Amino acid sequence: MVSHRLCPAAGSWLNMPPMPLLSQLLQWQQLAARLNIRLPVIWQGDNKQLISDSWQLLAQLADATVYWLGEQPPVDAVQLSDKHNYQLLGSECDVLVINAFSGFNADLVAASAGCVKAGGIWLLLCPEFSSWQQLANPAHKNLLPYPLDAHTHQGQFIRFWLSCVQQQNVIILHNNSICRELDWPKPPPADTALVPYATTEQASAVAAILHVVSGHRRRPLLLSADRGRGKSAALGIAAAQLAMAGKQLVLTAPSPRTATTALQHFQHLTAITLHQQLNFVAFDQLLSGDYQADLLLVDEAAAIPTPVLQQLVQKFSRVVFATTEHGYEGTGRGFQLRFQQHLNTHYPGWKKLHLHQPIRYQQADPLEQLTFNSFLLKPNADATKFLPDAALNFKCYQTTDWLNQAEKLQQVFSLLSLAHYQTQVKDLAALLDNPQLQVVTLEQNNQLLACALICIEGNIEATLANQIYLGARRLQGHLLAQSLAFHLAQPDLAQGTLWRVMRITVQPQLQRQKLGAALLAFIDTQARQASVSYLGCSFGVTTELCNFWRDCGYQAVRLGTTTDNASNEYSLLMLKAVLGDTATVNTLANAFAKQLFVNLTVYPALSAALVLALATAPATTELNTRQKQQLLLFAQGKRPYELIRHLLLDWFNLHYNHLQTLDAELLCSLLWQQHDLATVAQKAPFNGKKRLLCKLAEIVRLNC
Repeated sequence: MVSHRLCPAAGSWLNMPPMPLLSQLLQWQQLAARLNIRLPVIWQGDNKQLISDSWQLLAQLADATVYWLGEQPPVDAVQLSDKHNYQLLGSECDVLVINAFSGFNADLVAASAGCVKAGGIWLLLCPEFSSWQQLANPAHKNLLPYPLDAHTHQGQFIRFWLSCVQQQNVIILHNNSICRELDWPKPPPADTALVPYATTEQASAVAAILHVVSGHRRRPLLLSADRGRGKSAALGIAAAQLAMAGKQLVLTAPSPRTATTALQHFQHLTAITLHQQLNFVAFDQLLSGDYQADLLLVDEAAAIPTPVLQQLVQKFSRVVFATTEHGYEGTGRGFQLRFQQHLNTHYPGWKKLHLHQPIRYQQADPLEQLTFNSFLLKPNADATKFLPDAALNFKCYQTTDWLNQAEKLQQVFSLLSLAHYQTQVKDLAALLDNPQLQVVTLEQNNQLLACALICIEGNIEATLANQIYLGARRLQGHLLAQSLAFHLAQPDLAQGTLWRVMRITVQPQLQRQKLGAALLAFIDTQARQASVSYLGCSFGVTTELCNFWRDCGYQAVRLGTTTDNASNEYSLLMLKAVLGDTATVNTLANAFAKQLFVNLTVYPALSAALVLALATAPATTELNTRQKQQLLLFAQGKRPYELIRHLLLDWFNLHYNHLQTLDAELLCSLLWQQHDLATVAQKAPFNGKKRLLCKLAEIVRLNC
């Protein structure tokens, strides 16, 4: 192997004229192709010169597919922007050029790296490291709160990222000089897999897919891997074999483009007369239509909303899910958190197979290692040990602390990624670039047990707060203050100091031991010392989370009217007074509970359990003797439901807090949420209107 050549002084760099340097890059690219790796190159120096040289390089790569991030792309290049960030799965290019002179979008850089083919070039053009780390990064403007200006604000992300990069196996150039060469890996060992398989591991994956069809029903398979491991190809290969055996298959994915790889492999291996045996159907059509299949294949499942996956696995008895499980898509870790827990609960016979061996490039690919390590995408493998009797330590970390706490930052970001379904690389960048973010940790023996991410908001001057209240202004990075001023018509509250708990998470194996509550109690103490008026939080609401925050002293004050695309949950805003007025929070909470009752039809996806937890029924007078008699006649089967429904509603409004949980949820669904009898009757355990009416009669008979 060739050793690193990193020269400490500019005078000792290997200087080459521009064209010979380009020739050297082309030679390296050819060697990378033979070794089945991608070539990572960081080229620092003069802006105009590097743009010109890179254009010359691309001109010599005939028929190459070029992706370009940033300004000044060549005519034939595909210019990527933020909107492409999560549309890149399954997309490939020969060269990816990142023009960091116009900004460095960490999220897009991480996501696009997986597009580069083996033998391809990943080329970063940037200023000299010493000056670059002192410049503003306008590409991260969406990460900075008002009033910070991304064109002048100097964050810490570039400095941190460069410190990570210089520990990686990457070519570094400076204008016409070679500063560091690559440690070339050994040629990959030959795999013994037989055609059409790329690896023996892929062959095992296909066998597992086939077993889903021949084995027991209701035992779904989850095929997971990082990018480039051949999981989508495995779907296509297995589909071809099943089609030739006469099976009918359906393929779905976040988009038709995402399913391209699986379809191409299927069509390549089957006669055209069999192509109709595998049909792509959008997942929303699958749920609304009457589709039958011997097997449902779901590609890139982590990018599909979890509730949709739950419905699909219920509707189809034989399902294979394939997905990328890695943080740069911003979905994979949440897929583990949510959907796999659902499978554990409802489908205990489900199987999981993880593919490790890359196919599109070899195991020692330097670009993959560069991406994983510089964006902290490798999960923390160390098992956390908690000693109940040992001392606990609380610590606070600011933006500037992370430069000297890289190991702790890795632990924090890994835990945040594990615990929240939408953690992305931009969240790592925000930790380093946004000075209004702070992390509070709960540690023991230098081990991270839990952490919380706090956003400092508010302190908005009166005129601006009033403009927000009137709907004339919106401020980036002040979600809590914005909601208080606009949605809750409390512009005065936006003028005080506010802390919003953006995320809070405990190591999974340590949950339900009050560690999260202890962390919030410490945050409350810190907030008092910092003269904070109110603490707040906003999250996709579930009954469990709602109860957790309530137990910690927070009150619900607003519920968003649209559901999150990934979780299908409504966003709940909760508030707690610190130095602010507790009576104000009580007033807002009471008003919200009453308004929610009136507006329940706006929330069709809200569960009855959450409705009961959040809404308050209007004051109702006690039923008189004749009215109660009507209810009892219904319980005896002598009155139809439609005739006594209004009386049942009045009775329920008075007594819903005293009924058994399931009985209260049933009546809530019918009376408060106004779901019709037929809809409710379709759900287990009723499975019919007659059994549902018998259950209602029983509730009245036992409680009225």
